Amino acid sequence: MNYVVGNLEDPVFRPPSEWNALLIAVTNGCTHKCTFCSMYRSKTFSMRKDIEEIKKDIKRAGAYYGNRVRKIFFEDGNAFVVKPEILTELTEYAYKIHPNLEKVSSYAHAKDILKKSDEDLKRLADSGFTMVYVGIESGDDEVLKACKKGATQDDFALAAQKCYKAGIAWSGIFLLGLAGNDPEKSRKHAIESAKLINRMAPPTPIEWYISPLTLGVTPGTELWTQKSTGEFQPCTSTEILQELYTMIEYTSDDLKKCIFNSNHASNYVSLKGELAEDKETFLKVVEAGIKYPNLRRPDYLRRL
Repeated sequence: MNYVVGNLEDPVFRPPSEWNALLIAVTNGCTHKCTFCSMYRSKTFSMRKDIEEIKKDIKRAGAYYGNRVRKIFFEDGNAFVVKPEILTELTEYAYKIHPNLEKVSSYAHAKDILKKSDEDLKRLADSGFTMVYVGIESGDDEVLKACKKGATQDDFALAAQKCYKAGIAWSGIFLLGLAGNDPEKSRKHAIESAKLINRMAPPTPIEWYISPLTLGVTPGTELWTQKSTGEFQPCTSTEILQELYTMIEYTSDDLKKCIFNSNHASNYVSLKGELAEDKETFLKVVEAGIKYPNLRRPDYLRRL
C-alpha cells in the first residue's frame, strides 16, 4: 500500500518495488511519448512550479503518517527532469520531516541524467537521493530509434556510470518483444541488450538492478496502430522466452552484484537472483519454459 497526499493526478504509476513508498508529485505526465507506452497519454507534461507547495505535501504526509514513511518516490513519469538544486532541496526537506526515511527515488530518462554535472549528481546523492529507475527498453539503437526513446546505447551506458560515480543506485528496465517477431531483429535486440548490461556494470562491486518486462501492445499507442496495419507483428510467448534466453546467455560471466528480476506480472517466467552467479539456473528455467508451455505464467494472470 502506498502512502499518498494531494496533487497526484490519476492514473498514478510507480515501480513495483515502491509499493510501500510515499508518492510525492513533482511533475505531471512524462517528457517522452514512446511508441509502446500508454501510461501517461491522458496527461500533458508539466512541472510543479511552487516548491513550497511540494514541501507542504511532504510535511502534510508527516502529519498523516507519522514516522511510518521509510521511502519516498518522486512522481511522475520523469521527475528527474527537474533541476538538480530543486531535487536536492526537496530530498533534504523530506529527510527533515520524515525521521525514518531511508530511500528517495524517481523515474529518470538517460538524457536528463547526462544533462546534470557530476557535481550536481554528487550533491543530490549526498542529500539522500538514492536510486533512479530508468526505462532502457533495448540496447539496440535501431529499436530505440523506432520506439522514439530519445537515447542510445552509449547514452544509457554513460548515464549508469555517472550515477555510480555520484553514489546513486541504478535500476534498468528492458522490454522483451519490442523488436517484433522478425527473428533477426529479435535476436539483435536481445544481444545488444546484453551488451548494454555488460557496459553498465559498476566499476566496483555494488548492487545494481536489471528487470526485463514483456511488451503489451495497448490501445492509444503508435505501436497499436502499427500492429493494426501489419507494420508491427508481436512476438509469440515462445519468441519472448527465446529473447530472454539470448539476453541472459550473452551477459558476461564476470558481472558482480547485478540483481536480475523478472517477477513482473507481464513476464512468462519468474527469475530473481544475481545474474552472474545464477546465470546457469536462469537459463535452465527459461529453457524449460520454452520447451514446456504449461510452465509459463498463463495469460489470465498477465492481464495488467
